[in-house]
Amino acid sequence: MNKLALMYALVAVLAWGLAPIFDKILKQGLSSWTAVFIRTIAALIIITVVAIQAGAITEIREMLAQGGAAFGEANEPVPAWLLIVAAIGSALLAGLIGQIAYYHALGHADASRVVPITSAYPLVAAFAGVALFHEEITLPKLGGAVLIVIGVILVSGIFSQSQ
Repeated sequence: MNKLALMYALVAVLAWGLAPIFDKILKQGLSSWTAVFIRTIAALIIITVVAIQAGAITEIREMLAQGGAAFGEANEPVPAWLLIVAAIGSALLAGLIGQIAYYHALGHADASRVVPITSAYPLVAAFAGVALFHEEITLPKLGGAVLIVIGVILVSGIFSQSQ
């Protein structure tokens, strides 16, 4: 992994690690639906302003004019309809189902347990990458997967008396 990718990954870790503090505060006294709605509206406003400044509108126009976008190392064309379906799928899974389940979990357990367990999603992504994109299974990836499972078991408290 190059240094720039590592730096961005660590910034994501920091942001995702601190966000649950705000999520737990937001969840106090609100239903999960209301908390997700408020968070999503705030994200929509912030992302819209930043994306417009970054040139997203121009990029979308170019993509639609070309009928799609380049994908992968071979710059294979991806049709615009497939990009829209992917965006909808991601929004439904991560933006709706995942967020609602996460907020429900925060309402029933400590953030110090919920966040590490929900952060095991890379395990699902790794299996999906292998199944759908034929990514290679390596010993380090397999070792990481085993450690994630062990971590979820330990943090969940399923083997301890105090849950």
